[in-house]
Amino acid sequence: MASDEAAARAARPVQPAAVPAGRPSLASFFQEHDERDELTEASNAVVDMLHAGNLDAAEQAAHDLLARFPDVHDGYDRLGMVCEARGENRQAADYYRKAVDVTRNHPDNYDPEIEAVFQRLIDRLDPKPDTAAD
Repeated sequence: MASDEAAARAARPVQPAAVPAGRPSLASFFQEHDERDELTEASNAVVDMLHAGNLDAAEQAAHDLLARFPDVHDGYDRLGMVCEARGENRQAADYYRKAVDVTRNHPDNYDPEIEAVFQRLIDRLDPKPDTAAD
């Protein structure tokens, strides 16, 4: 990985979905568990493709991840990672901004610190003109 933050983010498991209010049925518990496993597996597969240098497959898998799980940040995060690997820093920053939007739209599903992680990536990859000279 190009950055320690990206490596740490990739190694960290995806955030589980929020538990619905009330007592879920056994069937809904298993369905939610299966979906989280599927999300984790799909997200980690993108990271594996990135580590293997298979960027085209990683990009396609990240788009698929985003289509299957639009309410979690992983698809945008993984697309950002693909763009970083290609040196497309502004595009990567744009994907990380979209990941931040997802976390803001679903605050109950995310640790508040995740936004700061993405913001550091954005600032590094697409610095504002007045902070570039710092």
